Amino acid sequence: MNRFPAWVEINLDAARRNIERVRAMVPPGVAILFVVKADAYGHGAVRISRLAEECGVAMLGVATLDEGRELRRAGIGLPVLVLSPVLPQEIDRALENDLAVTASSLEFAEAAGEAARSRGGTCTLHVEIDTGMGRAGVPRDEAVDTIVRMSAVPGVRLEGVYTHFPVSDSDSSFTRDQIDSFTAIVDRLAAAGVTFRYVHSANSAAIMNFPSSHFNLVRPGLFVYGHAPSTALHDRIDVEPVMSFKARLVLVRDMPAGASVSYGRTYVAQQPIRMGVVPVGYGHGLSHRLSNNGHFLYRGNRVPIVGRVTMDMTMIDLSAFPDARVGEEIVIFGRQGAGEITADDVARWDETLSYEVLCRISKRVARIYLRSGRIESMKTLLGVRHAP
Repeated sequence: MNRFPAWVEINLDAARRNIERVRAMVPPGVAILFVVKADAYGHGAVRISRLAEECGVAMLGVATLDEGRELRRAGIGLPVLVLSPVLPQEIDRALENDLAVTASSLEFAEAAGEAARSRGGTCTLHVEIDTGMGRAGVPRDEAVDTIVRMSAVPGVRLEGVYTHFPVSDSDSSFTRDQIDSFTAIVDRLAAAGVTFRYVHSANSAAIMNFPSSHFNLVRPGLFVYGHAPSTALHDRIDVEPVMSFKARLVLVRDMPAGASVSYGRTYVAQQPIRMGVVPVGYGHGLSHRLSNNGHFLYRGNRVPIVGRVTMDMTMIDLSAFPDARVGEEIVIFGRQGAGEITADDVARWDETLSYEVLCRISKRVARIYLRSGRIESMKTLLGVRHAP
């Protein structure tokens, strides 16, 4: 990968195997809605969605209308559900792009029906029920009455009903209460004559922890990208990280004792050091919190970040390697030789979540897609290129 100063490698074979691991964890006949929002957690929504099509995934989940439109413009034909609420004025564009949208109120369903009737069609809805997430969704004590009324709105098709878990990785009692409440609501709706093609609730953690939450559709996200939804599940998860973040040394300097490094002079060398300059900073998605705090891998060894992370460069202490050379590989997270830094390691130094570590890698970082150990394609600021 000598042509790039910074890049991520995305192992499509690992992603495929992770999808198969999800499939093995759920009963036969349970479909998969693969969550590809936030550019597939930084992995590249279009390419990952194409892989999902190859793997027989039933549906894709996005968070915004434009994320769905991007998939349609790229020729992705799978059903797509916009999981976050959209504005009433966005419904026409959802219809134009054959996107299912989430309904959290009767008023939205009525707006969707009106928009669909004006076009001579129907709007596909999945109704979210708030059983404890405390975010979007129809309140559970209003759900049966509201959804029965939604089902009578001309121009809408209630394809799915779902709920979402805030603590399926950590609080069994609360999550079981949510599952019980949701199941009871679905049963009461069925008794009232309202049924759905898809009933879904299980995110990555619930797929692992709560088989009763699987219903007939599950919604994995982080699991497929190769990470545990929380540190509590590390010992129970058997998936492969799909992404590695790498760069190359662009400068090696000898700094005398007393020299300061980077903005604010927050690092002053107490003795002579050999310093490496890595062309990755917060403009690439590396957190400023890693200043004087995190590590990179060099020759399989962890080396400390020194000084403040800047927009375009980060400095590391290579004093243990007097023969360090420009052009050598640096790993921000991933494996190198016997060493490994995980996205969870970076998240711990940054006091955040592995989700954020993955999602914030900016578009200035090239995405290199690997299949069978070889480059299949790459996406840069200049577009997508396929390997010869």
